[in-house]
Amino acid sequence: MLPEVLAASADRITDGTFAALWAQIERTNGCAHPIRLTGHIRQVDRATGEIRTVFDSAGLPDGTILLPCGNRRATVCPSCSYLYAGDAWQIVHAGVSGGFDVPDTVTQHPGLFVTVTAPSFGPVHSRRANHGPAQVCNRRTGRCPHGRPRSCRQVHPDNDPQLGAPICPDCHDPARLAVWNRHAPRLWKRTIDLTYRRLAHTTGTSERQTRHTVRISYIKVAEGQKRGAIHFHAVFRLDDATTPPGSWAPPPVWATADLLASCWRWAVRHAEQPCPNPHRRRSPDAPATLAVRWGAQERTEPLTVDGGDLTPRTVGNYLAKYTTKSVTDSGALDRRIRNAEDLYDRCAQLPAHLATIVTTAWTLAAWPEFRELGMHQWAHQFGFNGHWITKSRTYSTTFARCRERRRTWARTHSRNGDDRPPLDAWGRPEDDDIVITLAEWQFHATGYARTGDQLLAEMAADQARSRREAARNSEHAA
Repeated sequence: MLPEVLAASADRITDGTFAALWAQIERTNGCAHPIRLTGHIRQVDRATGEIRTVFDSAGLPDGTILLPCGNRRATVCPSCSYLYAGDAWQIVHAGVSGGFDVPDTVTQHPGLFVTVTAPSFGPVHSRRANHGPAQVCNRRTGRCPHGRPRSCRQVHPDNDPQLGAPICPDCHDPARLAVWNRHAPRLWKRTIDLTYRRLAHTTGTSERQTRHTVRISYIKVAEGQKRGAIHFHAVFRLDDATTPPGSWAPPPVWATADLLASCWRWAVRHAEQPCPNPHRRRSPDAPATLAVRWGAQERTEPLTVDGGDLTPRTVGNYLAKYTTKSVTDSGALDRRIRNAEDLYDRCAQLPAHLATIVTTAWTLAAWPEFRELGMHQWAHQFGFNGHWITKSRTYSTTFARCRERRRTWARTHSRNGDDRPPLDAWGRPEDDDIVITLAEWQFHATGYARTGDQLLAEMAADQARSRREAARNSEHAA
């Protein structure tokens, strides 16, 4: 690859901008779609009023500075998605083991790992492994009302395009699936509220008093299944609600993991969220609204810090990998659909059952009750409009804090890890009490200016990936 990259970058070598550009690309870890800015940073001496320029993009190649795009999707930018997954891991791990500002005493708080799924909208092809050899897809007998066999005797491989497709397309209900996805975030909120209500009922207190006594802190990650439905994985932790923000005290002794698990399971069984009926226009006698509920498959397990399968590290790895996934591996649904022509082009790249869900979510917006829900805006996510990772305010640290910590480290350390105290424009240790920093930036473009620059970024991304794998292997060997 190196000879091809050097040949494509011959103009950079000739005009002397190759080294400066490579330094920028390395700093972004080979971001696939960087943001290019123009501008400068100046500092003002508070005592004398003297102004000096600290940085000016005019001295860089093409007069722009490259910033990473920050996209979470691995199909869009592998380098930025890796950083995003790392930050997600830090957030999950800090909430169960401590870190950043969270004390390690949270390890003593009751904790749960839970999974909730969507109900069935019709039998689909699946791969049933259950931590063992794969089993036959579906063993049902007889035929459906449309005359098709209910069973599928195949053992599907992992990459089988049939996975998630309905066994009988006429028995499958993509409209209700899209509407369920759209209301899943509201159903989650309703389930949390019911869990508090059940805690209050079980302990013989009011819901208001319960919320003032114990707090359910959580982090939740959404995952798109091959059938197009969304399901959630989450970590729960019980805290003392009487303490001020920024402190993490253990809950009362009566608030145990078993009690939380019991109340959560009850809430999952009873939670429902009303939604418009997508079949009302075709069947005027049908009810105007339906109730969105969770599916029968759910998982609730206690978290253990020492020993066991569900350690904080394991759960952090498990949740972080889902934050960078797209709803499809093809990347065809990585951005919103703009118009009907765009819809047609995207659906041509999708399996038939996923294309049907996307088209259904798009066309539902023609009805006023669904246009108000913005179904057309979320057709590229099968109707789901929530964030792929969310947390309660008190769970742990934030993505912003993780990014700020990285920026601080970059300013105060060299690339080999040595301390490098930041200096101001006068060569003094940087201090906000001495100088005022003024930054002025303007957006210039996205992506790379030349084809050779893109090849350089791909090579830098490969090198960064190799370094990470080498570091991971050495850590496992130790």
